Amino acid sequence: MPKLNFSMQLVINAISHKGGLPSNEDMILIGNDCFRNHSKSYELDFNTFDFPFMLAVADGLGGHEHGAMASEIVLTKIAKQVTALSPELGQEAIKSKFSRTLYDINEHLLIHSKASEMAKAMASTFSGILFYERKIFLLHVGDSRIYRLSKNVLVRLTRDHSLQELTGTTINSSKAVLLNAVGGQKEMFIDFEEITPKLVDDDYLLLCTDGLTSELSETAIIPLLQHPQPHQLLCNEALKRNVQDNVSAIVVKYYKD
Repeated sequence: MPKLNFSMQLVINAISHKGGLPSNEDMILIGNDCFRNHSKSYELDFNTFDFPFMLAVADGLGGHEHGAMASEIVLTKIAKQVTALSPELGQEAIKSKFSRTLYDINEHLLIHSKASEMAKAMASTFSGILFYERKIFLLHVGDSRIYRLSKNVLVRLTRDHSLQELTGTTINSSKAVLLNAVGGQKEMFIDFEEITPKLVDDDYLLLCTDGLTSELSETAIIPLLQHPQPHQLLCNEALKRNVQDNVSAIVVKYYKD
């Protein structure tokens, strides 16, 4: 695998909390580590750690046990695909491999839902950042979100796959109507983008489920991201506001020379 021609380090803080619900249907992926109901921290130096690496959040749908199962299936299968990536792949080849994996997961969840005669289909959002050789890619399905904070300006890098954002419909409930997820329906699409040029030294990345963004405005998020324990602060602020959802967030401090 080609070595990086620049220095890149990540400081990662992540948390997944049941929030105001009795169980947690969210899940977080850091490398090969899938977890919920915990907070964890990592430091990575890509000068010595140069194999493919994924950060991702998933928000399960389908109710309690089924939602939790869906988000876990999505992230464990994605983690296996990351591990299986061969070196020196082009952007289109990477997109094709993850698209195929997500379509296969989509079909798996549909079959499981039908076999279980579930009232609600098992499904999950998926929002991830892939570090692969010299490049950084964004992958996104659903309404979890990825943000970039640079020089105190917070920019959302993803769009919600909701009725409101995809069609412009502005009825009261349109923001909450999800049109695209992994599972739930036969048709699915994936947003895929290289974001390497968008990131500079000292930037932050935030990957989060909608339990966080339903309670905290982008203005409120900015100072919390720059705290030494940003994941804990973000979660605590959502809990203080009596969030009625699970809350999961990955905060990444990005260093590049």
